[in-house]
Amino acid sequence: MISKYRAEIDGLRGIAVLGVILYHAEIIINGNHLFSGGFFGVDIFLIISGFLITRIISDEYKKDKKISFRNFYERRFRRLAPALILVLLVSTIFAYFILLPNQFIFFIKSVLSSIFFVSNFFFHYSGESYGQSILTHIPLLHTWSLSIEEQFYLIYPAFLIIVLKFGKKNIKLILVIFIFLSFLFSLLINKNHGSFNFYMLPSRGWELLIGALLAINEKKKTHELNNNLKSFLSFLGLGLIIFSFIFFDSINNHPGYKTLFPVVGTSIIIFCSNPKNSVDKVLSFKILKNLGLISYSLYLWHHPIFSFAKILGIDNSNLFIKFALFLISILISFISFRYVESFFRQKSYPIKKVINNFLILTSSSFIIIYFALPYQLQNFPPITRELYEKTWFKTKQYFKPCFQRKKIFCEFNLDPNNKNVYLIGDSTAASLQEELRSNLSKIQLNFIPMTNAGCDFIKKDLKNQSIFCNNDIYTFRKNKILKKKGIILIHLNYTISLSESEKSFFINDINELLKENYKIIFIYPIPKLEESISEKINKIFRSSDINLSRYLNDEKNHVTISYSNFSNDSKAIFDLLQGFNHENVHKIYPHKIFCNNYIKNKCVGHDKNSIFYIDGAHLSKTGSILVNEEILKKIIKIYE
Repeated sequence: MISKYRAEIDGLRGIAVLGVILYHAEIIINGNHLFSGGFFGVDIFLIISGFLITRIISDEYKKDKKISFRNFYERRFRRLAPALILVLLVSTIFAYFILLPNQFIFFIKSVLSSIFFVSNFFFHYSGESYGQSILTHIPLLHTWSLSIEEQFYLIYPAFLIIVLKFGKKNIKLILVIFIFLSFLFSLLINKNHGSFNFYMLPSRGWELLIGALLAINEKKKTHELNNNLKSFLSFLGLGLIIFSFIFFDSINNHPGYKTLFPVVGTSIIIFCSNPKNSVDKVLSFKILKNLGLISYSLYLWHHPIFSFAKILGIDNSNLFIKFALFLISILISFISFRYVESFFRQKSYPIKKVINNFLILTSSSFIIIYFALPYQLQNFPPITRELYEKTWFKTKQYFKPCFQRKKIFCEFNLDPNNKNVYLIGDSTAASLQEELRSNLSKIQLNFIPMTNAGCDFIKKDLKNQSIFCNNDIYTFRKNKILKKKGIILIHLNYTISLSESEKSFFINDINELLKENYKIIFIYPIPKLEESISEKINKIFRSSDINLSRYLNDEKNHVTISYSNFSNDSKAIFDLLQGFNHENVHKIYPHKIFCNNYIKNKCVGHDKNSIFYIDGAHLSKTGSILVNEEILKKIIKIYE
């Protein structure tokens, strides 16, 4: 028996894609981000995908006692590839003219990873945290979820057929066990591996398998429940979804316990489906159902549309503009659904032609891009070529960035005969590490970076700990250092106030290390600016009213802070570090590079030719090179 079409499923898809779009639209009213939990729409999609795929496979198996893997993957290819390729091609054209050179190269890598459905791996190992900025300068960041689904489709059909063949009586139990294991895995890795937890199938599989369990249970489900109870439960389910969209506001720790709200809500609605059910009737409304029908195209198109608008500086606070972008997304998605998705799904259009067109379009596009890349670079003045470039994510080992590692740290040039150099600090310190790694490899010194966002080498009071910086991370770092003596480079963030007990812990730690004959290099506070260099220069560059070169020639236009303000703000850290007088303590003063040098009584973020920071706190490659010159001099002197 073939399963019937269920309109409420398309209605749920409509709600899911609306949630995601509203989340990315960043609608702020009176300082409150409406639909701050709209990202849960992806979780709804995952449940629906698991549900529908299981229905398709089990229906075919019941009918023929086998499934055709060829037909299954042909349907998936027809369903997913044509619309995706169209979005990638159109986005690439816009990216070529809009994105800065380093952004465009990253974009091309994201295109390649999206084509092969591995963009979740690409973004994870590139250090791109979804939600660190709700709508990013990465137009294809949203394709991570498509990759998870496709990876699921690669392994799940064979798994399901094996279970149907050899363990049909226990299929529900088997699915429950895998759901439990996947959810438990998600909870266990969340604290120390939040990005992996977010992006990867093992910690997302439980949501897809819940959909599968609902499909297996579909034919035998709710006959014992009366309609009133079904209606109540469905209202509860819809309430849980809406509640999660509105009242949850952090993508951290996701998936996790909070994810259960939209997951349980969606599952209840699917489980308690009934044509007489009020919630089913609402979900079957034409507008929601139609949004659900175009939801794949709409999901694909909306993110690059909103992202490119943000990159171009289109007013992000204007509700009218947001609404206009939403309508444009719907219009383009409808055309895409009607003339691309629906067309290529027709079996009358041979699959060989679909694949040939796919190969010709993608290969020819990349050939054109390869030859056009040098011309793209010429569209941008040299000062713009380092904008937004987070060099600290380039320092990688085994494909994963060294930044944000909490326990298993990178080790470069590892040789037991070489001496160790440790770098410990927050993301500002991390902006030094790529150049430092390169420099130390030339003089045969082992390099171990231990950098985390907002996390200095200080044992914290209980009230000041978080998942990003806590005493577990402090202990892992300290234990690593104590395994082998060497030089320790330490940077402290001067914008964070330390309690007296935290200062005492720090002093004791340093004195303890000095007694053990470690060499300490203190990197004194690096000035923090009040504006993002990348945002400011990019805005001027894209302005039709201002000539960038002429603008930068005037020192009054440079992004600076008062040197006296910096001195006052950083005094506590200066005083703390100045308290150490020991032959094994060495000191580097980055502020002498950036302050009172280019402009009197000012600390600068750039000059007319180069940027020293990519934002207000993190050094650019050029800025890092300047500080690293001083670091290298100290290290060479110590080991002479």
